[in-house]
Amino acid sequence: MVLSEDPEILNPLLSTSDYAVDVQTWACDSLLKRDLDTYAWQGSIAEKWELSKDNSSVIFHLRDNVFFHNGEKLKAEDIQFSFDIYKKNASINSSVAAYFDGIDAVEVLSPLKIKITFKNSYFKNFEVAATNWILPKAVYDVKNQQPNQLVCAGPYQLDGYEKGKKVSLRLFEKYFGFNVNHLKGINNFQNIDFQIIKDEGVRVDKLKKSEIDFLEFPNADFLERKLSSDVVQKTLVKVKIENKIPKAWSFIGWNLAKPIFADHNVRKALNLLVNKEEINKVFFDSQLSVINGPFLHNQEYGAKIKPFVRDAKAATTLLKKAGWGDSNKDGILDKMIDGVRVDFKFVLTYANKDFEKVWQFLREDYRNAGIDMELKYQDFNLMMKAKSDLSFDALALSWAGGGVDPDPKQLWHSDSSVKGGSNFVGYKNVDVDKLIDSGRMTLDRKKRIGIFEKAYQMISDDNPYLFLFMDKYNYYAHVNKFSKPKDTFNYGVGLNTWSVKK
Repeated sequence: MVLSEDPEILNPLLSTSDYAVDVQTWACDSLLKRDLDTYAWQGSIAEKWELSKDNSSVIFHLRDNVFFHNGEKLKAEDIQFSFDIYKKNASINSSVAAYFDGIDAVEVLSPLKIKITFKNSYFKNFEVAATNWILPKAVYDVKNQQPNQLVCAGPYQLDGYEKGKKVSLRLFEKYFGFNVNHLKGINNFQNIDFQIIKDEGVRVDKLKKSEIDFLEFPNADFLERKLSSDVVQKTLVKVKIENKIPKAWSFIGWNLAKPIFADHNVRKALNLLVNKEEINKVFFDSQLSVINGPFLHNQEYGAKIKPFVRDAKAATTLLKKAGWGDSNKDGILDKMIDGVRVDFKFVLTYANKDFEKVWQFLREDYRNAGIDMELKYQDFNLMMKAKSDLSFDALALSWAGGGVDPDPKQLWHSDSSVKGGSNFVGYKNVDVDKLIDSGRMTLDRKKRIGIFEKAYQMISDDNPYLFLFMDKYNYYAHVNKFSKPKDTFNYGVGLNTWSVKK
């Protein structure tokens, strides 16, 4: 396995990056799981559950043979503690705060029975209760959290972490799932090493040499160009997949606290200056979906929001409307802000070199319009610090696809525009807030989608991001030593179902 960046922290209470989640997913477990093909709920730490008819509470019956990696047996008090500590830590890890709004109380009914009561009709209440990772109270009930402490009840336990080099996991011999019928036949590896390799070329070379076993690729063209030799054909398996998992999407986030980005006309102009279709064709073989809003997957959320078509003339008109012109004829737009002439210059910070050619292409489009965009490559963790501190002009990032039923509050609600929150650009719109609040309390899925779509259209019109692309497919390659039931399930690749050929 490979991580393209160092996880900034492995502790589930403190981490925020997808790189940490990639590791934690193998180590941590929750009360329930989803079936990879049907998306139906399955028992995990809890063997059965009872959801009240009015959706106001749920009782979970716990298995009697669940152990944490430190050897201690899981108790109902650990479930209660896990929810309490996550709620408390929401003030530290603001990115998760929105999801715990609806948890009212967690009550221990017996050593193996827990009741969770909800304080509202938030549509994700049951999902949050079912999928929250369970942590041992004895380990995490301390004031000073250790940054790389990872002790859970999942199938793999932390075996070592060499910063900048690798994270090692080993099979947890007391994992309860080995004795659960629907969990048998998975988690077949004795050890899993996540090598931390930031350079794209090095990752590919190591795959060719079978020094790593599995690697994901951004598009089909890249997969074929990098893995085209006869030797590669014999030693590697190349796979293109399509499933129902919401796909990752890329964007540039504007720091709306910066005066140059404060006017929505300017942000719309920055969008209209970009030829997304051309970028998609030139750099990604048209394998991505061009987007102009936060969601597109399954043609349910945001499908009606159409991408902007490049229109430099319209962009120039909007910039003039916002007061930008070239007063000193130096080729760079300028404007008087608070009595000072300000040039339209900003820094785009990025941590993924794979996209560097895209930013160079984009820089030329902006330069032709009188906008000076400086490119700044930065280590991922340093960029995350700048994101948290709000010490940036613009950041190039991507969000994972999220859940099948997404909640937009984390990214787009004014309440999430706090230090450490996911609404790091500082987007605030009272009407969007009202729609999000309404949709979150709507249990009827069809009605909820309609409400959220109105919010997404407003967000698209406000252009707090330069929305770019969403994946259509996923691509990966692996060494030819694995047995697997299928290339992908409906709701995930299912790497934990693979095994080494005998």
